[in-house]
Amino acid sequence: MKRVKHILLKALIYAAAAAAVGGGGWWGYRAYKSASLVEGEIEKVTVKRGDIEIKFQDIGDVAPKDVLEVYSRVGGRVTEILVKEGDKVTKGQKVAVIQPGQTDTDKYVPVEVFAPIEGTVMTCSNNNSGSNALAKPDQRISGLADGSPTCLMQVGDLRSLIVDLSISEMEIMKLRVGLPVKVTIDALAAIPLTGHITLISPKADNNRGNSKSFKVQIGIDQRGIPGVKSGMTSRISAVMESRRNVLTMPISGLFEEGGRKFAYLVVPGGKSRKADIKTGLRNETDVEVVSGLKEGDTVYADKPLNIEEEKKPDAAPAGGAMESAAVPAMPAGN
Repeated sequence: MKRVKHILLKALIYAAAAAAVGGGGWWGYRAYKSASLVEGEIEKVTVKRGDIEIKFQDIGDVAPKDVLEVYSRVGGRVTEILVKEGDKVTKGQKVAVIQPGQTDTDKYVPVEVFAPIEGTVMTCSNNNSGSNALAKPDQRISGLADGSPTCLMQVGDLRSLIVDLSISEMEIMKLRVGLPVKVTIDALAAIPLTGHITLISPKADNNRGNSKSFKVQIGIDQRGIPGVKSGMTSRISAVMESRRNVLTMPISGLFEEGGRKFAYLVVPGGKSRKADIKTGLRNETDVEVVSGLKEGDTVYADKPLNIEEEKKPDAAPAGGAMESAAVPAMPAGN
C-alpha cells in the first residue's frame, strides 16, 4: 500500500512539474518542494558492517540408515509372529514361523524366520494386506522362492540415522558430498544435531508437472539419539558461503539497469545521487557492498524524484579536432 501511495504521488507531482514548465519558477519551486516531501516518506536503508551468509534449507524425514525387510524363504501360512512393533531384536533372533504349503493338509516341516540385523521392529506396507502392519497369524504369504515375497516386517537400526531429501535441479548444483549441515528434529528440537551430506544421486527423479528432483541423503553424526522415531520431521540447514565483517545493506537498496548496479544515495539538503556499486555475496535479504558506498551511507529503497543529473562525457571539439578524434570506419576489403 505504501508503494502504491508513492507511485500515485509521484504521478501527480510529475504532472504538476510538467504543467509548471511554462508557468514560471514559482510553480517549479513548489513542485520541487512537493517532491521532497514525498521522498521524505520513501523507505531508506543504511550501509553497515557485518556478516552475510548464503544458506541452504530443506525439510525431510528421519529414517534408519540400515533397515531391512524380513521375508520367509517359502510361501505358506503364518503360524506365529513372535514380536510386535517397536520391539528390540538381535541379529538372528527368531521372529516368525511359517507352515509351508498351499493347504493345511500339506505336511511340511515349519520354517523359522530370523531377524537379519539388530534393531527395532517396524511395519512395512508390502504385506499384501494394503496397510502398514506386521504380518498376522493365519495370513497366507508368498516366499522368496515364489518371486514376489510378502514383507513380514521391517527391522531398522535406529542408532544410526539419515534424513532423505528431494532437491530440485535448480538447487542441486549448490550441494556437495561431505558438506556439513545442522539438523533439527521438530519433536526433539532441544537436542543439537549435526550431519553431513553422504549421497547426491547422479540421476534425477521425474515428478508431476515435468519437474525434476534429485535424492540427497544426510547422515546424522550423533548415534543413539533418545526418543527418536523413524519418520520424524527434520529440518536441514547449511551455510554455503559467508563473508565476515564486510559492508552490507538490505537488498531493497540495490537497483540494476542494463547490467549496471547502483544505489540512490541520500544527500542531506540536496538531490539524490546515483552511486555505481560493485556487489559480492547476495542472499534473500542482504547484499555485500564491495565498492561504491561507505559505512554509514544511507540509500533509498525506492526511486526518488529529485535525482542529480549525471555528468555526460565531454563533447568532442568542433572543426579539425573533431575530425582527428573520430575516424570513420573503413569499409571491409579496403
